[in-house]
Amino acid sequence: MFEIPAVHAAMLVGAVGAMVPMWRAHGTDCRVRIAHGAMAVSMVAMMIPGLPAGIHLLEGAVLIALAVFVTGETMHRRTAVPCAVDLTAMGVLLLLAPTSAPAPAASASSGHHHGGAGISTGWLPLLVLVCWALLTLHLFRSTPRRERRSGVRAAAAGSALMILGMAPMAV
Repeated sequence: MFEIPAVHAAMLVGAVGAMVPMWRAHGTDCRVRIAHGAMAVSMVAMMIPGLPAGIHLLEGAVLIALAVFVTGETMHRRTAVPCAVDLTAMGVLLLLAPTSAPAPAASASSGHHHGGAGISTGWLPLLVLVCWALLTLHLFRSTPRRERRSGVRAAAAGSALMILGMAPMAV
């Protein structure tokens, strides 16, 4: 998807971030582990040059479907909800990626622009990224201090790393 070394480094950080909650996986559900593995694979797939955009659209749809899978009948809400937020945000960013690419410049001689009312979605991925960061912070802060030991810190740290890894898609 991107061929810039700094972007690859950011995405590698995101892939590591997807795996961080699995290091503290003693209290997590198998569904959460599967979801974090899928997010790591997705981050690595973004670093592979030459993949068609359709693959990333499929990844986005799968990640959103996994968000529903993670929250279904799980006993570990403390880890499932942040995981579902990560999955949904990453999936939406992947679905928006083809539309968030810069559009070719319109000809100066044409005098008119196509595309309806001229509404741009260039800000939408950035909005998703900011909402993702705010939700992650809220979920961490709303967890009582005595419960933060049980993987909540690892989930928040992993989310922060994934947010950094997905930042190149939003800008």
